[in-house]
Amino acid sequence: MSGLVGWIDFERDLRRHRPVVTAMASTLAQRGPDGEAVWTGEHAALGARLLHLDGVRDAQPYVLPAGGHDIVACVTGWPTGTDRVRSELAAAGVRVAAADGPTALVAHAYREWGADFLPRLGGAWAVAVWDGRTEEMVLARDHLGGQPLYWTRTATGMVFGSERKVLLAHPEVDPVVDAAGLREAVSQALPHGGIFSGFDRVGAAEIARWGRDGLKRTKYWGISTQPHTDDYDTTVAKVRDILTRSVEDNLTEDPSQLLVMLSGGADSSAVAGLAADALARSQSGSLRSFTIEFRSSEFRADVMRSTHDTPFAEEVAAHIGADHTTVELETGDILDPLVRVGMLKSKDFPTRQYDMDTAQYLTVQRAAQEGCKVVFAGYGGDKYFQGATWFTHRDLVLSGTFPWVALAQKHGAANGFGTGLFNADALAALDFPTYYRDVYATGVAEVEYLPEEDEWQRHMRRVAYLMNTRFGIDAGSYSAAGLQLRTPINHPELVQYAYNIPNEMHNRRGIEKGILRAAVADLLPEPVLNRHRSASPVSHHPDYPAGLQRAMKAVLADPAAPVRQIMDLEAAGAVAASLERLTKDRMARADVELMLQLNMWLDHYRVRLAL
Repeated sequence: MSGLVGWIDFERDLRRHRPVVTAMASTLAQRGPDGEAVWTGEHAALGARLLHLDGVRDAQPYVLPAGGHDIVACVTGWPTGTDRVRSELAAAGVRVAAADGPTALVAHAYREWGADFLPRLGGAWAVAVWDGRTEEMVLARDHLGGQPLYWTRTATGMVFGSERKVLLAHPEVDPVVDAAGLREAVSQALPHGGIFSGFDRVGAAEIARWGRDGLKRTKYWGISTQPHTDDYDTTVAKVRDILTRSVEDNLTEDPSQLLVMLSGGADSSAVAGLAADALARSQSGSLRSFTIEFRSSEFRADVMRSTHDTPFAEEVAAHIGADHTTVELETGDILDPLVRVGMLKSKDFPTRQYDMDTAQYLTVQRAAQEGCKVVFAGYGGDKYFQGATWFTHRDLVLSGTFPWVALAQKHGAANGFGTGLFNADALAALDFPTYYRDVYATGVAEVEYLPEEDEWQRHMRRVAYLMNTRFGIDAGSYSAAGLQLRTPINHPELVQYAYNIPNEMHNRRGIEKGILRAAVADLLPEPVLNRHRSASPVSHHPDYPAGLQRAMKAVLADPAAPVRQIMDLEAAGAVAASLERLTKDRMARADVELMLQLNMWLDHYRVRLAL
């Protein structure tokens, strides 16, 4: 249940094109290490790469006869709430055994109720169902979009899959990137949709139907503005209740398959504490936890990092009785050219935070080697509990643009972090100022306010709404290791509830994410509960800027380097000539990192820029 691919075409007999579907599915081999299966019909085809969990061998694609036709289903991720759906089916006279897995359940539920049951599923999932009765492909994603699903048109149909590389494997799909796609890939407006020209994705909480009449899209859920009537203690208790249920729903039956990424911050520590508590109450076993550390690189506080992760993570692990491992990385690990390619292919486009993201990529690879299949992480706390830097800086809240863009501009990055080495022609085509202005205006126009909210409260609600709707979870590095990422804080009920908690209640304890901290105060040590937010670690070893310098000089010396067409060669040369600047100037380092990744992306994916 780790990756799916599909194709629908009413002008071809797809039974003759099984090798194409197989080739598409093979691009997800890392995502699904436990097997592969393909089904082809006359006008539709589905394929899956499989990840078996808790001894359940979820048969995919699952074929269910229905009135002389087939209903064929594929599911990625791990839907929760399946016991309730199974009970409702039993009440309707349809029995689906738990051993049959989620995909069989989805197929039977679809046969009974169509797509109407999908909003009753929790967790992170994506679903594809071919209905042979109506000749319609139904694609859907969970409430918060925790599992990706991309699609694009072909000459006579449509192909879709869990990653962009699936679509690129189809012989009729070309890797073209226009100005809109490149802008989305490198800007800080954040939503990473299709990026490649003609690519799109099924949205969070969306059901898309593709039939002979074309594409029809509906949205079944979204956050809404409502009065918050609970007092502080009731609010804390309700947050604790939802989080506890979410953690329990997402636990594996076999604890040896589960790992928690533990930074010692409020978010990951809350998830770890709740998971350890649940395992202890059920006497199911102990929890394992991992923390990232750079060997031979002393911690240095900066604008994003206030304290060193490792001591806090170790204190949490000892407090909750977790079996803890500190994964030590050398700076050379993230500079390895093969690691660079692997990191790129885990996302299918450049990351803005290469060193941070690659440290995570290498750590989860280690987790997979030790037999883990599911990783818990604390993603979501900054979004839902006002933990991000821009919630607490008045000038960023009032900036009139995305506050994270304003933060970059405050530090000299006019168009966002990493964009300082684009040449004049590329900047003209990308037109970041107009893009940020228009996308921001569209986003804030969607915000609903309460009548009693004053101007400051309205500004804060805008930031909260933009954080909720524009910051997604990219699980690419986990999927590339054959791991399933689960993020219990990302629960629709909790998201809706937290969105309407008043600002003053969020900040009552005088520290960011105060409600979340209070909700788990009995599970964690005091120093961790009072630790301020700190970003993921980076290497401060001199080998890293020296490695960036060597790589940039190599690009500048290569007349065939594809990134040269969009790079300011003079500015890049000046940065590459100064090791001191690359060592001390984080903005310059980000600029070089992005150009190096763009060069690799344009090369390995054979991208044709159409700016």
